[in-house]
Amino acid sequence: MVLFGFFFTALLFAISVFDLKHYIIPDFLVLLLFGLGVAKMLLEGHFFPPLFGASLLFGFFLLVHLLFPRGMGFGDVKLAGAIGLFLGWKLGVLAALLSFFLGSIVGILLILFRKRTLKDPLPFGPFLALGATLSLFCGERILEWYFRMWAL
Repeated sequence: MVLFGFFFTALLFAISVFDLKHYIIPDFLVLLLFGLGVAKMLLEGHFFPPLFGASLLFGFFLLVHLLFPRGMGFGDVKLAGAIGLFLGWKLGVLAALLSFFLGSIVGILLILFRKRTLKDPLPFGPFLALGATLSLFCGERILEWYFRMWAL
C-alpha cells in the first residue's frame, strides 16, 4: 500500500505544479488519480468508504462550483472526487477542510502583504493536494486529536 501512497502524492504534486503554472488541472492526471483510487479500492475490498467519499466530495465541490463558478473551477471538482475515492469519506472530508483552511490562510497572507487582491485568481488545486497529502499521512492522528479534544 506504500506504493499507492507514493503514486498518489506524486500525481498530486504534478497536478499542483501544473495548476500553479497554468491555472488548470489536466484531466489525464485526474483520470490517473481516479484509476489509482479504483485499483486501491478493489485491492482493499472496501467499496462504501471510497465511493461515498468520491460522491460526497464531488457533490460538495460541484455545488460550490455552481454557486461560485468564477471562484472554483471544474478541475477542482474532479480532483476533489478523485481524492475522495482514494482517501474514503472520513479522510476525504478532512482533506477538503484542510484545503479550505490552508487556502484561506495563504490567501489572507497574500492580500495582507499586497501580493494579490481579492480579484486575483488563486489556484485551489495545490491546497487540495496539500490537504489530501496531510490527510493521507497524518489524518488518523488529526481526527483522533480532534475528537479527543472535544471529549470532555
